[in-house]
Amino acid sequence: MSDIINREHFLDNIAAKLGRPRQIKPVKRPSLLYTCHHEVMAGKSSDELKHILIDYTRKALGAHALVTTKDGLSESLRQVCADYCNDETAASPSKTPSETLVSADPRLLELFDPEQLDSDVHSVHVWNTQLGYGPNIKIAERAKVGIVYAEQALAESGTMVLYSQPAQGRAISLLPEASVFVVPKSALVARLTQATAELYKKAQQGERLPSCVNFISGPSSTADIELIKVVGVHGPVHATYIIIDDL
Repeated sequence: MSDIINREHFLDNIAAKLGRPRQIKPVKRPSLLYTCHHEVMAGKSSDELKHILIDYTRKALGAHALVTTKDGLSESLRQVCADYCNDETAASPSKTPSETLVSADPRLLELFDPEQLDSDVHSVHVWNTQLGYGPNIKIAERAKVGIVYAEQALAESGTMVLYSQPAQGRAISLLPEASVFVVPKSALVARLTQATAELYKKAQQGERLPSCVNFISGPSSTADIELIKVVGVHGPVHATYIIIDDL
């Protein structure tokens, strides 16, 4: 913090305006009277959380969820992309080849080769930091499908947790018509409590935190008008969760 200009003078001035000495000792975190937020689904196994996530996703979010293995991931992605790209009821049907944008997260690229999804009617791009911001965004705007790697999945709310990073720009999951989230079964947790606890742990250890953390629960939707749910208002119209069962 020593590189902040006039930091001490700035803080002294605020304390003087408040009419008290500066507080230089760390504030002790108070103990919570209740810890029920830690108790929800606390005893659930990864398989139980998986079933809860899938059930909630299908019934409440209007999204798709499927389970595969590391070896079966390429075929699962190929089928999902084909379903979305060949959907005649899609919001923006086109005669031109459909495009898919894939995150360059090394963990994702270790699991499958994006070129395996390429075909005469389907073009695949990998997020390329060397191209700069503009070209990647243009591809994301055109893409029918965006494929990303999720840090965690929250079983309670059917939520995928994404950390913004250079290899996985936010546009991949926000601009294409369909979002596909790949998540290991080992990354399934009960709820937001565990997801934020992981971020707190990183902060306590002095790790650099992501500039943005997105919590995405299915396709974009709203029920602001007369509690009637409308899907695809301000983002992807479709969403698919692919859970890797042996990872």
